[in-house]
Amino acid sequence: MKSTLRTGLFATLIVFCLGSTVWAQDSKEPSPEDAPKSFQFALWSPTQLNKPETDITGFRFNLLYGVNRNVAGVDIGLGNKVTGNFKGVQWGFLNSVDGDQSGWQDAFINVVKGKTTGLQTGLYNAAGDLSGVQIGLMNSADKNAKAFQLGLINHAGKISGVQIGLLYNSADSLYGAQIGLLNFLWTREPIKFLPIINLGFD
Repeated sequence: MKSTLRTGLFATLIVFCLGSTVWAQDSKEPSPEDAPKSFQFALWSPTQLNKPETDITGFRFNLLYGVNRNVAGVDIGLGNKVTGNFKGVQWGFLNSVDGDQSGWQDAFINVVKGKTTGLQTGLYNAAGDLSGVQIGLMNSADKNAKAFQLGLINHAGKISGVQIGLLYNSADSLYGAQIGLLNFLWTREPIKFLPIINLGFD
């Protein structure tokens, strides 16, 4: 009986010690290597000061092409790639954000796969969801947009706002106005097309 009791107590002690060790490991603070960095310089990723998995909060300069996870601050370079979210100002030839973007993007090509909140200016501007303004030759918001689009060609999924396109405006659903040479509202029956001005109340 005593032997069984001692064995049970010993087993309980081992389980407690193992659990304490695991808890201590899980509760450790991030190592300095994992902490966000305030400065990044990139030649051509992965030839850069900090690894692509590093978050940058501050200033990033990408001479040719730089990649980081989340970036907040000022991002300048020829090719600026963010695999997470971006918040701040991006200037370059190509700005690409895989997550969400808030602030201002200015480049020949701006692409945000998630939601853009703010301003995009460039030759080609694209966002998944848009809450803000796009100004360029070609503007696209594939999903939902509460926006103003100004360009030669504009496209949106479901838009609440105004599209001004010198040549072509396109939307799946519209609550607002399209102003341009060719205006298409694809879900409206029976008239999907109107020239010059098109109003929608979907």
